[in-house]
Amino acid sequence: MNSLDEKTFKDAAARIASWRRPLLITHEKPDGDALGALVAMRALLQSQGIQPVALLFDSIPQRYAFIRGLEELRVLGRDLRLPDLDACDAVIVLDTCTYSQLRPIADWLRAARTPKLAVDHHATRDDLADFYLVDESAAAVCLILYDWARTQEWPIDATTAESLFIGMATDTGWFRHSNTDHRVLAAAADLTTRGVKPHQLFESLFLQESAARVRLQSVAIATMELLASDRAAVMTLTRRAIADAGATLADTEDIVNEPLRIASVIVSVLLVEQDDEVVRASFRSKPPPALEPLSPLGGEGRVRGSHADIDVAAFAQLFGGGGHKRAAGARISGKIQDVRRRILDGLVNRLESSPG
Repeated sequence: MNSLDEKTFKDAAARIASWRRPLLITHEKPDGDALGALVAMRALLQSQGIQPVALLFDSIPQRYAFIRGLEELRVLGRDLRLPDLDACDAVIVLDTCTYSQLRPIADWLRAARTPKLAVDHHATRDDLADFYLVDESAAAVCLILYDWARTQEWPIDATTAESLFIGMATDTGWFRHSNTDHRVLAAAADLTTRGVKPHQLFESLFLQESAARVRLQSVAIATMELLASDRAAVMTLTRRAIADAGATLADTEDIVNEPLRIASVIVSVLLVEQDDEVVRASFRSKPPPALEPLSPLGGEGRVRGSHADIDVAAFAQLFGGGGHKRAAGARISGKIQDVRRRILDGLVNRLESSPG
């Protein structure tokens, strides 16, 4: 789906105008975009006289604890129970459209008769809402919220601006991934006029790592294996390895990106063993190398490496997951070595069936 127009934003605003206490939710293991969206959506709704309940399924990751406004979010099982949610008169789902990423609340959500709105930028989705603000071309769900707020002339205060910026910055890898475009850069520039200080946020996000997180990254890289003529990289983290590093599951975020530093690698996979015989698989890809001339004199070119351009969202869907073309994930039942074999069989077959 392409970018949203003004009429769609106005229709969405009209739908929520009568809501008094909507429930705001996002996916499990929330990242910067999900957390930023929860904080921003809560503030934007409050500016319109609405009192939402913003709910998480997990404790706030230490990496994002500095974000202003997170302290006001509730955690399921700690602050609220499922029956408490019946007091909400609507639901807004942020940064996902799949029940598999909403497992703690999926059954309740399916049964709820309240109106539902989904705001998302992923290609994978279930039929879980009555109305959608979905823009697959948006770099982050926080960019969709920014556009929505600007269209409706809702106030964006300094705290809201900061949370929106964090969502955009983290989902674009600090504006270096291929989803970085003029829209997200223009929005980020505008947010700096509203009080955002990018250098301070960068320091808080990326220069405050724990020793355990750095150790865990080293452990993951030590397990890295290169396959398919060095075009694919796979890393494996067991529960024991995470515990030995003194780390937590939250510390695994973004580690999957590290092998993409290697020139030949176009697909990276990180497999993380969970507590319930489930493996969390993260997939990242980059475009294959461009044409290079056969000789210094120019002439016909050849492709260095592989013609394959792997859509990891489509690949993740084979295992019940989804996401974006360049970033996706899945939760897969089974022992980690069995899951690893299944994933690599499919991935290596795809790469080796393409010229390289």
